[in-house]
Amino acid sequence: MSKAPTKSSMTHFFEFPASYGFQGDTQILLMSVPGRTLTRVLASDNFGHALERSQREINKARVKKFYNYLVESTEKGLPFIIPPLVGNCDSDIEFEPFGNTNVGVVRFPMDAEILLFDGQHRAAGIEEFCHSYSSLLAVPLMLTQKLPLKIRQQFFSDINNNVSKPAAAINMVYDGRDDVAQMMVSFLRKNDTFALITDFEHNVVPSKSSYWVSFKALCDATSKFIGEGDKKLAAEDIESIWQSWVNLTAIDDVRVGTNQSDYKKDYLQFHAVMINAFGFAVQRLLQDRSVSDITQLMDNLSITTDTADREDFFLIKNWGGICANVDKERPTVMASVVAQKAAADRLVEVIKGQSLPQGEKA
Repeated sequence: MSKAPTKSSMTHFFEFPASYGFQGDTQILLMSVPGRTLTRVLASDNFGHALERSQREINKARVKKFYNYLVESTEKGLPFIIPPLVGNCDSDIEFEPFGNTNVGVVRFPMDAEILLFDGQHRAAGIEEFCHSYSSLLAVPLMLTQKLPLKIRQQFFSDINNNVSKPAAAINMVYDGRDDVAQMMVSFLRKNDTFALITDFEHNVVPSKSSYWVSFKALCDATSKFIGEGDKKLAAEDIESIWQSWVNLTAIDDVRVGTNQSDYKKDYLQFHAVMINAFGFAVQRLLQDRSVSDITQLMDNLSITTDTADREDFFLIKNWGGICANVDKERPTVMASVVAQKAAADRLVEVIKGQSLPQGEKA
């Protein structure tokens, strides 16, 4: 990278504010590019054979998702964030510092080819957004210079191999735009039982964890029966439904002195498949019953049956062909949507009938 203390030697060039530094032996430029200029600055790396590119093919669904994120944020006046795009410039770059600093102005020829090796879906989403909205975007762009294809491919691999995508559960916890998730966060925090049993960070509760159910499973189940618009259930109704679930599953009694991982080897009321089945069951019951009627039915069933009988009802071996495979020596849980709905059918039958099947029929 050359430094131009006064006038650029380039005839036609782009000029942006930037800073520069090093990562190992690789010189890095970090600049701020107006969103509307981005399409003129970047070249596409979406064509040709995979071995000749340093990016995967564009996935239109991922582009649309980021575009929708920008649109929704703009229209609702919500804050949003655009992580840096990362690419390489194949031409000489001039950097003019401000005094004795690493901050200044960067210039590169208009015919330079800048190919991204991270952020192509964000870039495409920004391009689509800027065609429809006049919002001013400052897009961070990190550039390397004249790197060979092999190194750019390696950097693509390094970025994607070394960055772990967070679990959907914690994304939902932090997502203020997800009304269902935020309502559940508020409810679970103030409910003593759920505060002790809910894992907010993992989609599947780790075997060594002291938690019993995943926040994601609880949210997924709630979304099945919460409704929409004028028919959307109030937070109080959601809380009463889940409190009845606590009573029906006997979690307050079961969890005392018991390891959740060992317990789930034999019982499935705290597996995601049964929690989601409960969501489907409530959805069906709400078609011809009120929330108070449903919770009364579940509470009556809990009162009129022993904890041991309710546990036996949820034995995995008793759910063969519904949401469990019992052909092997140790039965295993099936978690598909089909299995969830089949389990929901049995839950609806039991709640309506106000009695638990006995023995192997459970």
